[in-house]
Amino acid sequence: MIDLHSHVLPGIDDGAPSLDVSIAMLDAWAGMGFRTVAATPHLTGILQPDYATRVDEAFAAVEPRAGERGIALVRGYEVQLDPGTAAQMAAGAPITLAGSGLVLVDLPFTEWPMYADAALFAVQAAGYRVILAHPERYPGIQENPDKAGELVERGIALQVTTGSLGGAFGKAARRSAEDLLGRGLVHLVATDAHSAGHRMAAVPAGLARLRELVGDEGLRRLTAATPAAILAGHPLPAPVQAAPRPWHRRLAFWR
Repeated sequence: MIDLHSHVLPGIDDGAPSLDVSIAMLDAWAGMGFRTVAATPHLTGILQPDYATRVDEAFAAVEPRAGERGIALVRGYEVQLDPGTAAQMAAGAPITLAGSGLVLVDLPFTEWPMYADAALFAVQAAGYRVILAHPERYPGIQENPDKAGELVERGIALQVTTGSLGGAFGKAARRSAEDLLGRGLVHLVATDAHSAGHRMAAVPAGLARLRELVGDEGLRRLTAATPAAILAGHPLPAPVQAAPRPWHRRLAFWR
C-alpha cells in the first residue's frame, strides 16, 4: 500500500514530535503493509529557506529508518491553498509530491473559502495536478457534496482520510466519507497520520470499512493502484464507487 499524506518528520509541524515517534509510525505502517509513504509537512504561505532546511534535515533522519523497514519515503508538502499558491509553484518552489507535477493541498476547516475555486483553477492553469486532502472533513462539502462532484469534474483528485471511515474524526466526517464513496468521487485514501496515536490506530478499522464498501479491488485501487499511477505521472484513474447498500437499492426502486 501507498500513503501519500503523513506528518512523520520529527519536530517540523504538529506531527511527530520526536524521532522516536517517527520510528513508531514507521513500525505501524510496515506492520499494516505500507511500502511507500509521503512525508508531507504543513506549508502555510511561502516556503522559507529556514523551514526548507529543517524539513531537509528531518527527512534525512527518517529516510534510512524507513528503508530499514522496507518503506520508501518520498517528499512533499501539505500546502494550505491560498491565492498565491499558483505563483509560488510557477516560480519553481519545490513543494510538489515526489518531485512530480502534483501538489497536495488543503483548506481551512471552516466554510468554503471564497478564493478556493479560483486558486485551484490557477494551480491547474499553471500546469499542475491537484490532490485535495480530507474533503470529507470540510463543512462546505459535508453540507454540499455536489461541490465535491464539481471538483472531480475539473480533474481534481479527492483523498479521503482512512481514519474518517474508522470514526477518528466523528460522525459527520464518517458520513461524508461514505457519501463521497457512494457518489463515486474518491480517488485515493491516506492516513494523514500525525503520530502513532488515534489517527494511525483508526487505520485498520478504516481499511476494513473500505473493504466492506468497495470490495477487494476497490480497496486495491484506493490504497495502491491509484497512488502508484499518480506518482508515476500517469493520467488520473477514475474514482472508486461504493456498491449501493441494500436500503439504497430499495429506496431507488420505490422512487
